[in-house]
Amino acid sequence: MENPALFCAHTGANANTPQIRPAGSQDSEAIARMAHAADMGELSEAGVTYVAEVDGAVVGFIRLVEEDGSWFVNPVVIESARRGRGIGRALMRFARQRKGPLRFVARGYAVPFYQKLGCTTIPWSEIPASLASDCDACDMLATCFPQPMILK
Repeated sequence: MENPALFCAHTGANANTPQIRPAGSQDSEAIARMAHAADMGELSEAGVTYVAEVDGAVVGFIRLVEEDGSWFVNPVVIESARRGRGIGRALMRFARQRKGPLRFVARGYAVPFYQKLGCTTIPWSEIPASLASDCDACDMLATCFPQPMILK
């Protein structure tokens, strides 16, 4: 099991900079609230989750699932009031540094954000059916325009 003390990360020098750590049971409510607000529905318990805190409050999270030797982001969510402040960027970089290349399915409107991080598009064949099925079953599929991507 990972030692939380080894994974705390400050990604900058000011008070609004997130501290990233493994999620614990005390974070379940905040994670569920953010997932619901982002229309993610109920998340599975699969994988490993890291949270971003600012001033002691959980303001974002990233869940990583390993399948067939690759790591998949499923999902990364930031509180809407905190978006645009580098928290999503910090979580993605944190995860990439620890797990290697990250594959995921981006909502269409978020593709420019991921491209700024250096992500590129990949074919659907690189996304396991178990994860791609989240999109197939989503009520927002027709308006979401999901795009498989990778952060190398």
